[in-house]
Amino acid sequence: MKVAFIGLGTMGLRMARHLVAAGHEVVACDTDPACAAALGTATAATPAEAVAGAAVAFASLPSVAVVEQVFLGQGGLREGARPGTVLVDMSTSAPTLARRIHQECLADGIPVLDAPVSGGPTGADAATLTIMVGGAADSFERCRPLFELMGSLVRHVGGPGTGQAAKLCNNLMAGCNMAALAESCAIAQREGIDPAVFYELVTSSTGDSKVLRNRFPLAGVSDRHPASAEWSPMFMLDLIVKDMELARDLAAAHGLTAEMTSAALAQYRAGQQAGLGALDYSAVYVVKQPDAR
Repeated sequence: MKVAFIGLGTMGLRMARHLVAAGHEVVACDTDPACAAALGTATAATPAEAVAGAAVAFASLPSVAVVEQVFLGQGGLREGARPGTVLVDMSTSAPTLARRIHQECLADGIPVLDAPVSGGPTGADAATLTIMVGGAADSFERCRPLFELMGSLVRHVGGPGTGQAAKLCNNLMAGCNMAALAESCAIAQREGIDPAVFYELVTSSTGDSKVLRNRFPLAGVSDRHPASAEWSPMFMLDLIVKDMELARDLAAAHGLTAEMTSAALAQYRAGQQAGLGALDYSAVYVVKQPDAR
């Protein structure tokens, strides 16, 4: 099958490699030609060129503005896709934009799925991502075999935008969890508790979480954790800010307050002001303990 893949950054390249390994004809497109070339397949200069003749086009993009441009802008996917080509947004974006893209493309006979992922670079490498898909059920079933090459848990959530909503709810929890974890670890450190002992205790207690196991913010406990690798990003602090802002806005659109989200966001914004935005979001710990960096 001919497939286009737009956005060959950290996640996109890793996901697209599984499609290539399965024998699909993948055309790569990225604003950085070197990123597109890294896939080792045919490349295209624009999303419109990449999607020409493709059955499915995937996009993995860094921001809401870029998603809008790639799907609906000049030289974008809507411009180049033929009726029946399925466009799939695997970025984390706004449900409102996902629904607008769906409506505008469907007017041209082009179905769209929003399919954000969770699992980070490790999950992308291992094809163990969780993929949350919103859109028409028949389009989901057409793309399911491709999704299953990239993820181990693939679920159709509901109509357009619901995949994005599910991902934002997930990242709201992850962001709040990490902010609380940073606060907890700062207290434990001030009390002189050995980090390795604290980690062992909490991972066997009710405070345990995937966030803790992947991002414990006290250095030296595990080489897998960003704190032990100079906060090398698995997911940047700037990106958790973007996602939590989107989640807060989604709550507001439903008439809900989001006090926990707002409190955690204040910590991440303090991290941005301290120059931590390009580090892993577990570096929010540095807001509490500046000497940890």
